[in-house]
Amino acid sequence: MSSSAAVEMATAKLLASLFPSTVGKLADMDIIQVAKAAENNFVGMGCGILDQFTSGKGRAGHVVFLDCRTLYFKFAPFKGAQFVLANTNAPHQLVDGKYNELRQHCFAVASAIKRETGSSKITHLRDVSSDLLAEHADKLSDAQRRRAKHIVTENERVHSAIAALKAGDLAGIGQMLKDSHLSSRDDFGNSCKELDVMAECAEGIEGFLGARLMGGGFGGATLNLVREGHAEAFAAELARRYQARTGRRADTVVFVPGNGAFSVKAD
Repeated sequence: MSSSAAVEMATAKLLASLFPSTVGKLADMDIIQVAKAAENNFVGMGCGILDQFTSGKGRAGHVVFLDCRTLYFKFAPFKGAQFVLANTNAPHQLVDGKYNELRQHCFAVASAIKRETGSSKITHLRDVSSDLLAEHADKLSDAQRRRAKHIVTENERVHSAIAALKAGDLAGIGQMLKDSHLSSRDDFGNSCKELDVMAECAEGIEGFLGARLMGGGFGGATLNLVREGHAEAFAAELARRYQARTGRRADTVVFVPGNGAFSVKAD
C-alpha cells in the first residue's frame, strides 16, 4: 500500500520490460534493493525494505511475512475478510525529519540495551523482547522507552497475527490492528488527529474487525479489516461519519491482497 514503493517497483518492472538486455537481467531481489536505495538515497527517507518487497513479491489471496534481516519470507492465506483503505485527506508528510527522528530513538535504545547486557547479538530492536525492554527501561528516556515499546510489541504482534491467520481467527487479527494503532498513537507518536478520528469512526459499523494507521503515519490513511460481504456498506458509512466529524471528505478503496508489480506487453 506504500504509494512511493509501488510506483518505484512498477517503474522498475516497466524498465525491465523495455530494456531486457540490461535492467531486464536483474533478479527480483536486485530490483527491490534498487527501489529501496532510491527511497533512501534520492528521497532521503530512511525506510526499510518492507514496502518495496511486498510491492514486488505480493501474492493474490495472501499476506506476506518478511524477515527484513535475512529476507526470508513466507505467505499466509487471507480469506473471509476484505480491507478498506480510508484516506483521511490529511497531508502525509514523512521527509520533514520526524520519521528519521523516531528511527534514531530506536537505534539508540538497541545500543543502550546492548551496552547494558553486554550482548553482541543485539543490533536492532527485533533482538529485544518486551521483558528485556522493561528490565532496562530505567536506563532510557521516556521518549526512547515509548518509541521502543511500539517496535518491540509490533514485532510480537506480527508473529501472533500469522498464527491467527492460519487459525482463521479474524477477530483476533482485528484486535491486533486496534492495538497496533493505539501503540502508534500513544507510544510511537506517528498518528495524527485525523487518523485517530477515522479509527474511532469505524467502531460499531457492521462487519468491522479492526483498524490501524497505514504506512509511516503522520497523515494518510487507515487500514480497516472488514468481514467479507460488508466492505462496501462499511466504506460508505465510515466516509459519512468521518465527514460529519471533521468536515473533510474521506476517499475509500475496497480491496484484497493482490500480486506484486509486473509488466504486460501490449499486442
